[in-house]
Amino acid sequence: MEFDLDAGGNRTTVYGRIDLSSYISVSQKKGLAIKQIFFQVREQSSTKLPNTGVWDWMVADELADLNGHTAALKLVACTRAYENMSDIGIASPDVICIREYGSMTSPTDDGAGGSTATVGTSYAYTDRYYGPLDLHPEGYTVVSDLLIGCAADAWLANSDDTLEVDVLIIAEEVKVTQDRMNDMLSQAQDL
Repeated sequence: MEFDLDAGGNRTTVYGRIDLSSYISVSQKKGLAIKQIFFQVREQSSTKLPNTGVWDWMVADELADLNGHTAALKLVACTRAYENMSDIGIASPDVICIREYGSMTSPTDDGAGGSTATVGTSYAYTDRYYGPLDLHPEGYTVVSDLLIGCAADAWLANSDDTLEVDVLIIAEEVKVTQDRMNDMLSQAQDL
């Protein structure tokens, strides 16, 4: 999956769809129990790390400024499309996993009344992951396609750039009862 960030490092909520039709079958009551999902963000056009494509997610290093800076990038795997990523949390219906990256700096000050010198600047980075093992220990059973969503706020290290997300899913086929199948299919209509 690829997604673009604008000049301000922003990306409104966008989804990519993973076709699971080879692994699920409504007529055979066959679903897929998702046990784990891994995300890897990559930057193919990196000027900092051109030989590896490794995503440099430390936004704060470039943004020591007078007011400080806060940036966030959020990825989710779900079976329901939400209009805004800000509406999605660990208790949201049909959410399988969430990954949140945050990068923050404190305001800068050299003690001379508002200089933009970087003396005293502190940086904080967060990488929170809530996955199927945390949210659905027995596996999250799906009988429809999987959605991968992303959004970003002020991720200036990758402004006007395209980021890629590789997704690895660990799952097993499971039989689904007719009642459970009906419930899941009615939820899938929200897509």
